[in-house]
Amino acid sequence: MAPSATCARCGDHDETFLHCVRDCRFSSNIWHKIGFIGTDFFTVQNAYDWIKNSTSDNRTTLFLVGLWWVWNRNLMYLNNETWSMTRLCNNIHSSTDVIRSSFQRDGSAAPLDRLIKWNCNNHQGSILNVDGSCLGSPTHAGFGGLLRNNAGFYLSGFSGFIPNSTDILLAELTTIYHGLSKAIEMGVDDLICYYDSLLSINLIFVNTTRFHIYVVLIQDIKDMLDNRNYFLQHTLREGNQCADYLAKLGASSYVEIITHSSPPVDLLPLLRIDASGIFFTRP
Repeated sequence: MAPSATCARCGDHDETFLHCVRDCRFSSNIWHKIGFIGTDFFTVQNAYDWIKNSTSDNRTTLFLVGLWWVWNRNLMYLNNETWSMTRLCNNIHSSTDVIRSSFQRDGSAAPLDRLIKWNCNNHQGSILNVDGSCLGSPTHAGFGGLLRNNAGFYLSGFSGFIPNSTDILLAELTTIYHGLSKAIEMGVDDLICYYDSLLSINLIFVNTTRFHIYVVLIQDIKDMLDNRNYFLQHTLREGNQCADYLAKLGASSYVEIITHSSPPVDLLPLLRIDASGIFFTRP
């Protein structure tokens, strides 16, 4: 099917199954990044034994999800798609968490409290947190967000309000739009955007009807995400407190949008909490 048996990605070896999903440097880098670094993992030469051995401990789910994404990345290569290593590994860990949580809890068992903190998932690029808010009487719709590096160092922030609107969904989509725009303006190449609105995220990732009231805004957001190493991910509100502060600041103001080149004074304690990795309990 191909003029040569040589791997089209690295050009160093023949493209056997194990070379494709494990030994090619483009694949082995992924395995190392998600924690599979043992010599035994890379020395087994029988594919059946390799899979059997790798699904015999508590990392079975992570291995299987990693295998799927490694294979999927090879398909992406054929389609000329480029994702950063960080974005790919973030997807692997996120998919693993979803699968594990689906099988974790017995319906008869008492629910356990969860410990939530600001999360960068060991992402090496920039972190964007955004939020929308509706406050006051009469109600104002506002939005806000901030960019930080993966250590929690503040890079920039923004807030604003939407005149003549009390629609929280509009505020939620508007803050994603402005947050991504700010990242592009600052020349950010690698970004994860965290938001606590599943509704907004789902509207962006599904095929939204062309009759949706905010279809143009949603499409603008999709266009900014396409062909960039930008990823949109859900977080719980306890991990999004800095963005919540800025959204409320925007909703209580009469400024349509303002850039905060340095953090407002009242935001500083929240930034320190996030950077320190302090957990909050969520029932």
